[in-house]
Amino acid sequence: MSRELRQFLEYWYALGGGKYPPERSHLDLRQLASILRWMFILEMDESGLLKFRLAGSCIEEALGCGMTDQSYADLFSVNQNANITEELYALSLVQGSGLLRSGSFTLDNQTTMDLQVLALPFADQRAMGGVVMVGAVKPFDYNNPGFVDRRPNFDQFIDELLSVPSPRFLSEDQLSERLSAKLQDKSVELRVLDVEAVLNSDVAAGMQENKRFPCFTSDVLPTTQAH
Repeated sequence: MSRELRQFLEYWYALGGGKYPPERSHLDLRQLASILRWMFILEMDESGLLKFRLAGSCIEEALGCGMTDQSYADLFSVNQNANITEELYALSLVQGSGLLRSGSFTLDNQTTMDLQVLALPFADQRAMGGVVMVGAVKPFDYNNPGFVDRRPNFDQFIDELLSVPSPRFLSEDQLSERLSAKLQDKSVELRVLDVEAVLNSDVAAGMQENKRFPCFTSDVLPTTQAH
């Protein structure tokens, strides 16, 4: 896990994440100032659409479009892989669990960069369902001074997909047959992240390339499961 995402995970965990979704009002973005430009907030509106309440300036500049108050579907309608992510975010919001995904992505169909995105649940009574998803993207280099829309050439490839328990978590038997088939087709398994193992691991070791995230095995899972 990148240093930036680990910082966010540690902060969320210190607020009670893992035991319950922390209150959105307790989120002090000043404590995350160094990664604020790489953060976003997702929520579900009354019609069931997933929307960005906020998006960091680096994310918007890299993609070349404004994202605040835009629906996830409209922003990434040209990318089929994004449909998988949208459905997983929606399910995680309903269950009040987090989501960690890693792999690679491209903005120009030529250069491939590492992808790590961590989205964690926060309780917010103003939001549909009482939960919002606050996320952070592992920083990456980009060059888009003209604010050119890069979405037509954007694509992402998921290698690892983990539900982050709080304490409820998302497991494969909660996925639709269609979504399960899509993940299976891409040889991606939904696992459950062992948050304490991540936080107790050595920072340098946790940032090694090709190192898989610690997770619970199928026969040893957290005690609280999504319904």
